[in-house]
Amino acid sequence: MPRVVVLGGGYAGLACLIELYKKDKSLELHLVDADADHCKITNLHKTFQHPLEKFTVSYAELAEKYHFTFHRHRLDFSEQDLARWHQQQKLLLHKAALPYDWLVVATGAAPIQLDAGPGNFGQNELRRGEGKVLLESFLEPWAEEPLQISLVGGGATGVQVLFELHEQLRKKRIPNKLRLIDQNQRLAPSLPEGGHKYIAKKLRWAGIDYLPGTNYLGQTDSQIQLTEMATGHEYTLPSQLTLQFPGVSAAPTTMVTNAYGQVISMGSTLENILSAGDCSRFDSSGLNSLTAQAAVRKGKLVARNIVRLSGGEKPQTYRYQEKGYLVSLGAVDAIGWIGLRCNLVRGFPASVIKDALETQYDLFLDGVDTYLDFL
Repeated sequence: MPRVVVLGGGYAGLACLIELYKKDKSLELHLVDADADHCKITNLHKTFQHPLEKFTVSYAELAEKYHFTFHRHRLDFSEQDLARWHQQQKLLLHKAALPYDWLVVATGAAPIQLDAGPGNFGQNELRRGEGKVLLESFLEPWAEEPLQISLVGGGATGVQVLFELHEQLRKKRIPNKLRLIDQNQRLAPSLPEGGHKYIAKKLRWAGIDYLPGTNYLGQTDSQIQLTEMATGHEYTLPSQLTLQFPGVSAAPTTMVTNAYGQVISMGSTLENILSAGDCSRFDSSGLNSLTAQAAVRKGKLVARNIVRLSGGEKPQTYRYQEKGYLVSLGAVDAIGWIGLRCNLVRGFPASVIKDALETQYDLFLDGVDTYLDFL
């Protein structure tokens, strides 16, 4: 019975496991991940008002449903480790060997770390379910005067967190002053220019300051240090809390693969080690962005190629192209595009589509695959 081991239980890793389970019941499947549950991280901004458990599902539950063995283990590795694994065809977990026939590296991405002093908060804290606690602990002391809050990062995640926080502060009638600090000159670079303009207008309406072309240097006491990137001018602003969402990077590193998902390391193709998700960069025309939609499609493709290669068939080339991109701007607003980048959708209709896409992934985890069947 061929054994497949998947490292990382994010969007790509689970998509791979579920697809393998559906395509070949003879495979012995294993998942290795440091956490006890899978987190739908595209929903993390909602944890300011909802418990984290609403957006997680335990690996034990998924393992029972899709017949894989779950190993809770943090496995750090380097390119040299990949070469050794390829030669030995086994991993070492808790001092016990886990042999494999196929290995899929789907370790995803990790938040980019900036200054980590007091008064800083980011994706790791949201992932631990501390969003609601943050509101309670930081809002109470400044209930009588505006709470100065800075958010670093004008990408999709930062924008979503900012508008969700603004909405919660407004609902609780907490005096506040929000600002967005962005190294870029435009918001949400993954969106067309019209998306930037729409978000900028929403910021003005909400009274949120936008500081483009600005670099965050750090925070001390109740102040943040900034510099204007164009002039080098350094200055400080009051800020009791800094939210850091400057983006993510592949973890532990980017896995370069061929068009089929097989890892290329030190000039050689590791035929039995494949990669998918945010940690992978396919040498093909397919979408390589660090997004959930790319991660799911890469995971599904890699699974199909393992089945095809196991049966002596030619693997498929990764060709998936982006079908749209949406950014939430609160409970009933969003901005993005569908089908063609020039086809902008905004407001409540965009919010409905965004929620529908999240539901699509929920259905996928439940065993109902509504993703288009081309890669």
